[in-house]
Amino acid sequence: MTVDTDAIAFLYLAFAHATDGALSGEEMRTLAERLRGWRPEVGLDAIGEQIKSTVGRYKQLATREQRLAAANDQATALARTLTVEQRQRVLADLNAIAEVDGTVAEQERAFLDGIRGTLGV
Repeated sequence: MTVDTDAIAFLYLAFAHATDGALSGEEMRTLAERLRGWRPEVGLDAIGEQIKSTVGRYKQLATREQRLAAANDQATALARTLTVEQRQRVLADLNAIAEVDGTVAEQERAFLDGIRGTLGV
């Protein structure tokens, strides 16, 4: 089964940025590492291009609410196509992104809880 890494990339980016309005270099590196785990057969250049494309789609949405709604739409689509183990992996990746700065903000916890429900895990 082919995994929709475009949906995963958007979900990770929205989580990293829209929850607190900032995206640190460490968060971006963790996001890239986690995304690469879904596509180990490709090089870093391909991952970089995918992230660049995802950032472009993300920036087309003007408000935080639109970005979070789009992230939820991506999670809904992933819930229909990923196995339970893959959905748990998505949550583990989101947790890793949240923890990279040493604290998990309340907005990040709320997002994680919502996505956990959407993914059904």
